[in-house]
Amino acid sequence: MDLGRRAGSHPLFGTLVPSPCRHKDLRPVRRDFAWTAERGPQRRPAPGAAADRGGITAGMEPILEELTEDESLRLVAQAQIGRIGFTSRFGPVVLPVNFKVLDGSVVFRTEAGSPLGEDLRTGIAHADYKVAFEIDEINAAERTGWSVMIQGGAHYVDDERERAALQEAGIEPWAGGERDVFVRIKPTLISGRRVRRG
Repeated sequence: MDLGRRAGSHPLFGTLVPSPCRHKDLRPVRRDFAWTAERGPQRRPAPGAAADRGGITAGMEPILEELTEDESLRLVAQAQIGRIGFTSRFGPVVLPVNFKVLDGSVVFRTEAGSPLGEDLRTGIAHADYKVAFEIDEINAAERTGWSVMIQGGAHYVDDERERAALQEAGIEPWAGGERDVFVRIKPTLISGRRVRRG
């Protein structure tokens, strides 16, 4: 017996379909609804609609905050990896490096003969190559995080006493190898933003 054909349609509920329950009763279900035993009729999302991600940020609005220089440096000092952006001999590049904040400056180590070991030299005494240095921390699950950008001159540390002091600072590149070239970025501009939920 064709229950669906016998049931016909209802002007409000649409096509009547047989329920999978044991008693074979007919439950009116609109075409844009889905029936679940636990929750009853649930509206189907419209085609192309974004899925409800739920989670702890569901219903919470994003709040974008500008960070002060002090707050930016405080966050940067807790990080281990940043990205330096500059124009190399082959064009613009962005490279990750391990770093530390020492005396208000960003310091990292690199290898002699590498792009960072050569391309930041200006060839002019007391003239530094201007670079950008970006650090961030992202929580993809919560859709929160912060980002800080430091702009300033990249200065190769050639003074032996200063180099000895930096050696003691414990800047350890994850890549290992002979990375005996120290570079210090002296900030001229620090800007930061943070996204939180509220």
